[in-house]
Amino acid sequence: MKHFIKYNLIGVMNTLITLASVWVMHQILDWNLELSNFLGFIFGAINSYLMNRIWNFKSHNRKRTEIIRFIIVFLAAYALNFVTLEATVYVLNTAWCKPFTDFISQFMKPGFFANIVANGVYVIASFTLYKKWVFKK
Repeated sequence: MKHFIKYNLIGVMNTLITLASVWVMHQILDWNLELSNFLGFIFGAINSYLMNRIWNFKSHNRKRTEIIRFIIVFLAAYALNFVTLEATVYVLNTAWCKPFTDFISQFMKPGFFANIVANGVYVIASFTLYKKWVFKK
């Protein structure tokens, strides 16, 4: 339970780093959604690795093996994130979803909303794989 609580605290930091990065790049600088999303996840992943290794799991595993596993998990979880992102953007652009898309457009770009949904998928997948495979004791 302790790891789960710490992971969620780190996850909140990662999410804030990722979403703030995407917000700046996509909302303010008007960069491409996919590029903004990818770079935001890179920033969050760097924080995630360092905080989980040092503070949460207090890992003493070989760094090389652990980093390789971390990258594999990051890429797998990011692939799920990307598929979810694209699927959500597709759904938001359908005619039957137009009232909802118009509503959220008052607050943010629909692409940023899609990023929030995709981030939820990433969190669930990455926690499971980090705990069971990357930082296992």
